Amino acid sequence: MIHRNDTSGTSRRDLLKALAASGAGALLPAAGLIAQNTPKGARGPGRIDVHHQYSFMKDGAYGTGATKGQPERSLEQMDKFGIATAILSTAGYGDEVYDGSEKARTLARKSNEYAAKLVDTHPKRFGFMAILPIPDTDAALKEMEFAFDKLNADGIGILSNIGDKWPGDPSYFPVFQEINRRKAVVFIHPFVPKCCRGLVAGVQDYVVEFDFDTTRAVTSLLYNGVLSKCPDMRLIVNHSGAAVPVLSGRIKDRVPGDESRLNREGARLGKNANIPNGVMYELKRLYYECAHATYPVSLGALLKFAQPDKILFGTDYPAEPMESTVRELDAAGLSPELLRALGRANAERLFPRFKA
Repeated sequence: MIHRNDTSGTSRRDLLKALAASGAGALLPAAGLIAQNTPKGARGPGRIDVHHQYSFMKDGAYGTGATKGQPERSLEQMDKFGIATAILSTAGYGDEVYDGSEKARTLARKSNEYAAKLVDTHPKRFGFMAILPIPDTDAALKEMEFAFDKLNADGIGILSNIGDKWPGDPSYFPVFQEINRRKAVVFIHPFVPKCCRGLVAGVQDYVVEFDFDTTRAVTSLLYNGVLSKCPDMRLIVNHSGAAVPVLSGRIKDRVPGDESRLNREGARLGKNANIPNGVMYELKRLYYECAHATYPVSLGALLKFAQPDKILFGTDYPAEPMESTVRELDAAGLSPELLRALGRANAERLFPRFKA
């Protein structure tokens, strides 16, 4: 399957052949090792997993050591749990790719090329979210152009904090403007900021900080006007929205000038220039994936908050076992219509090339 660049005529396969000729092709296991069969036990065409990680090595080495067999393990688990396609993203790069250095630019490029190789070998089973060296605006824009126009990325992956700032920071706005111009999908992956590492004695960072920082990221994009100024950007929030559904009312009530608030005398306030359509309008038009957050309370909060066409399926594999999402989801008593929308139909609108 060849994906053509409409402007240059250069296919991703042509580009990857050139990379392979330079020696970079050794990073990927042989194409014949993994059978691309219809997932066993899948109902219909199978689910689309929008939160599925590939390993990022800080030294820039891919497809070696512990990461070498990951594509096979991913496909084995996908088949076991009826997942037709996984959109790959990665998270372990924040301090390296967001430091503004030449190494950061190199690591972003190597990561995107590696993910593209996985997709090119298994075009029906994998998609990928490209990463960008966002603090370096020029480099980020160039990498975005390369990722979309040469590698045919399916979207952009960002971390919940970027270089000790959060994504709504005005210095990052040019990157989001270009994402908006391309009407691209963006996936937020949680990442513990330096300020909050080891914050609570005896509690590992990933226990609560992932969801807290995701909520900070969404609030940063909201308050600084990125969501309202980039209406064509399709943003996916991880883990059933983290704390966003539960805190949305309090977030709304703290926005200076939001029209839904009353002042002390009971008079309505004017609109906030950064959120002219209101907080709930912006938050409810985002997408929310359910990886490791299909437990009754977290899923219940999401279903109460988000519209059915905005909820997506994810697993966070291999960081979390797929059972932790699928088991609870299957036991939630959702209607067949909602399960079909959540499991596949909503993702097909975001990623039409995987439409069954």
